[in-house]
Amino acid sequence: MATIAFNDSSDTPPSYDVSVSKDSSQSKQSVFSSLQSKHKASVLSLIHQIVSSPGFGVASVAPIIKSCAAALPAAKFSKLLQKRNIENHTALYWAIVNNRREALLEFVKFIPKFSRACSADLRLACMAVNDHDSFMLLHLGDNEVDSKDRSSRRMLGCPRDDIQVHDGDTLSARSNENNFFVHFVFRMFQKRLRTARKLEVEFVAQGRIWVLCFSMDVLTGDWFVEFGISRDSPSANKLSPGSDTMQPLRLDMRTSHILAPGGVYKYYMDGADTRLTVCWRLSDWPMHANTAYVDCNGTLTAKLMMTIKPRYPYRG
Repeated sequence: MATIAFNDSSDTPPSYDVSVSKDSSQSKQSVFSSLQSKHKASVLSLIHQIVSSPGFGVASVAPIIKSCAAALPAAKFSKLLQKRNIENHTALYWAIVNNRREALLEFVKFIPKFSRACSADLRLACMAVNDHDSFMLLHLGDNEVDSKDRSSRRMLGCPRDDIQVHDGDTLSARSNENNFFVHFVFRMFQKRLRTARKLEVEFVAQGRIWVLCFSMDVLTGDWFVEFGISRDSPSANKLSPGSDTMQPLRLDMRTSHILAPGGVYKYYMDGADTRLTVCWRLSDWPMHANTAYVDCNGTLTAKLMMTIKPRYPYRG
């Protein structure tokens, strides 16, 4: 019978110091983290130059931004762009303020969704330079206005509303008045309004974000159109000539009779806030099957001329 003998005198397997392997792993992580920090600093320096240097070549913007994106993980690069790390603002803020459109368009390619803080910063930028086009391009109003209408538009396959703003000339240097014109195209207007009971849009004009809202009073069933200033906009005040105090402005929607025939308007004050909201009661035409205000495709086209003037007239 064959037997198998074990050699008990053989040397035991060598032992390994686990702590050496752990220290080595930590060392590698430390080196990797240090390299990322250096890359991050270099990337931020390049981004700073792109959004602030007047002589930065337009042709080199896209390649440099792409190389910056390649130097960091995607999530970290997106976070870096949305952080207020350049003079207490984001890189995108300065791209808007300094009119670096090429850089702005490249930056947004690497941001799946704006954070609320970044969106707020970009809204400030659009107000700072009165940039309605960037406001619409970046869908900045979509983060603030009624989400129910956005959801309804997606379900209906309805395109975005078209809003065009045109600043008018100062009416008179002595009267201290300003005006602007807005052209709205609301697609599937009645269907959306009947479904959500509310339709609200924002736009930029005269350095502020304005809100236009159609809604139904759930208690009375009455329809209203409301116009005012967004909560993150500067108050509607202007220093009247010869006065040392800020005076509230009066909002005057001259074309209100087109959408609100025979309606009356009211001014609402939001507590101690000086922002003014003007509200008109509509007739029941949003529910009418054959209203003259909506075309055969259900599109409402509206024009608004807004005049901003001091409550108290100028006295020379």
